Amino acid sequence: MMKSLSILTVLLAASLSFAAPPLTEVTPEVRAEVIEDISELLEEMYVIPETADEVQLMLRANLAAGRYDEDVSPAAFAAALTRDMYELTGDKHLRVSFGPDGGTAKRRIVTGAPDGGAEGVKIVVREGGEPVDHVEQEPGTRSDGGVFDGVKGIPEAKILPGNVGYVDIRLFVPRAMQEDVAVKAMETVSGADALIFDLRTCAGGSPDMVHFITSYLYPPEPMHLITYYHGHSEPDSAYTLAEVPGTRRPDVPVYLLISPFTGSGCEEFSYNLKHHGRASLIGETTGGAGHGGGVHAVAAGFSAFIPDFRPVHPKTGGGWEGVGVIPTTECSSEKAHLLAHKMALEGILDSGVEPARAEELADLIRGLEEDLARADEPIVVDLDALAEYAGTYEYRSILLEDDGLYLQRTGGPKLLMVAIDEPDSFTLQMIPQAKIRFERGPDGAIVALHVLGMQGEWEVTKRQ
Repeated sequence: MMKSLSILTVLLAASLSFAAPPLTEVTPEVRAEVIEDISELLEEMYVIPETADEVQLMLRANLAAGRYDEDVSPAAFAAALTRDMYELTGDKHLRVSFGPDGGTAKRRIVTGAPDGGAEGVKIVVREGGEPVDHVEQEPGTRSDGGVFDGVKGIPEAKILPGNVGYVDIRLFVPRAMQEDVAVKAMETVSGADALIFDLRTCAGGSPDMVHFITSYLYPPEPMHLITYYHGHSEPDSAYTLAEVPGTRRPDVPVYLLISPFTGSGCEEFSYNLKHHGRASLIGETTGGAGHGGGVHAVAAGFSAFIPDFRPVHPKTGGGWEGVGVIPTTECSSEKAHLLAHKMALEGILDSGVEPARAEELADLIRGLEEDLARADEPIVVDLDALAEYAGTYEYRSILLEDDGLYLQRTGGPKLLMVAIDEPDSFTLQMIPQAKIRFERGPDGAIVALHVLGMQGEWEVTKRQ
């Protein structure tokens, strides 16, 4: 369920353009045309028609009042539109993007695609899904802007001490692209006595992969997972799959690690397993990005992600839009892996094991308790040395708090930054592969923020 993949956002921001020369300055004519195109898209497909009317009126009123006159750069204009729509709706998927990279999107209604569940059941194609009329295309030219190209949806699967399986999911990449990766990951942990799925840095993905991995945790009989309701068409439902390669584990204890970064399709995975009573959720409440849809081209190389459906769980009658998925055991997301591992070992121990193994498990549990105690020790940082970085950088903010610097994108979670051994450079505590650097001007003052996306492109935002 997500588009443009900057690893630093709760949502993936799509970056699509036409083949025309890159736009460098937004003129009044471009502003008007972009807003008109977005308004038409909202009217055609937004999941809540009444809200679509409100957003259209707001955008047109802001345009007439000159609210966007100073947003002359394409990135700043896109950010301003996204900010205003989010402030009105609280919808973390509704957004506008711009960039010279990516594919050529065209306006299309999201339609059904087989999911392999119960007979005749279809679900909608969410972000990242292929167009209905599939044709072979070069990397980076699909309707997803090539966002999944080269992305490791499951970078790691392994067995932790005590025979606890661990699967790190960063993105639910469509099955057509990485089903083999998912099968290998699930086979790696097929003999574990408990399973931990780490979703703390999982921003979303394709629902067909969500349902595929979920199916390993249930018997072969298809079970109704969730129903998608649309603003302008009939609802669709999703079921677990009758067949999956490898070993099913319908009875193994399951623990999910979640955080405020966890979003969209990763929230669907969490919400389904929680409310079907299949998993314990450890960490912090997720981002609350429940609506799904697709990216559509608008004028002058801009694109808009328009949510056109909302998920409704058969047991709760609701979803996670705007509220997130609440953990069953709350703790800081930074130490959720330690606590979940400890809980898994305690569950194995309580299930009854031979004395030698019971002693081994008890030793492991004591070690994790010591690690948890150390994790609670306060972090000492030099706030004075970090103060110069704090500020607003277009649609990103750098916040200085008692325990250090945080990166936050409009509508997204706060992510703790960690300094590395390069001048003005940082990573993220939860996402150590992230790269962040600050640019200084001729006078030595910080003038811009550079963030490296998962496809190797640097996103630059100017300090306000």
